[in-house]
Amino acid sequence: MSFTYNKKNAKCMWCKRTQNPHPDYSYETIPTKIFTSKKGRRIELCFSCYENETKEISKDSDFEEKLNKKFELLKVLNL
Repeated sequence: MSFTYNKKNAKCMWCKRTQNPHPDYSYETIPTKIFTSKKGRRIELCFSCYENETKEISKDSDFEEKLNKKFELLKVLNL
């Protein structure tokens, strides 16, 4: 899995971060990757949020479906 570093206008759709939180890399943008959900949504996640999402997935759960559910929840909550 490769994430894009130093991407201009990088922003995580979950945590809304734009700058790298690591003190040694504070001059860089946050590393992100764009994932496609089951409904075809393009969702940009930082490495930290991706790790949080995938560590909670069980064998019978689908990552792309989980992206859809969380996106819709954040949209309803207006976050």
